[in-house]
Amino acid sequence: MKLGFEESQSRYSSGSQSARAWTEAWVSAWAYCPHCGNAKISSFPNNSPLADFFCTSCSEEFELKSQKGKFGTRVVDGAFKTKCERLAASNNPNLFLMKYDLKSLAVVNLFIVPKHFFVREIIEERKPLAATARRAGWIGSNILLSRIPESGKIHIVQAGVVRAKDLVLAEWQKIAFPQRRIAGDARLVARRHEMRRVARQAGLHA
Repeated sequence: MKLGFEESQSRYSSGSQSARAWTEAWVSAWAYCPHCGNAKISSFPNNSPLADFFCTSCSEEFELKSQKGKFGTRVVDGAFKTKCERLAASNNPNLFLMKYDLKSLAVVNLFIVPKHFFVREIIEERKPLAATARRAGWIGSNILLSRIPESGKIHIVQAGVVRAKDLVLAEWQKIAFPQRRIAGDARLVARRHEMRRVARQAGLHA
């Protein structure tokens, strides 16, 4: 697995557009399916409302979020209603999270959140855009990474080092079978966070 982006990839006037083109092209070229081990995953058409990638072998779907900085407690995402509907669907996606370095134009970290952790309970509703905004009233969302337990994050690249594919597949299979229990764990973590938030607002100790 090569970590560098291809220099021949087109540059856009917008830095974010260039980064999106580089990261998506890298996933298409180098990422494999962690569910079945298929060597390649394919991209959906641009701006697909479904997901970014899918596996032609097992039909698993994947969404990609990438940024140049370290991931914090949340990731900005799209429309709240659309996201909730997408996660409630039978073909809800898994989530790739990639950190890249602009100086070296290379992937630094890449991990995946299996879909049974990528649930409605970790989606936060943002405030509607102001009446003066171009999309007044639009409601976006955040993905609350803080509500995902460590067992729900499978690392493929860590600190610029590619982990062995066999290890990644083994970790995936370890948590793939008890999906209902794991989904319940993710929801329990989310509920605990919500209870602590409510308690803090009430001036109590969680």
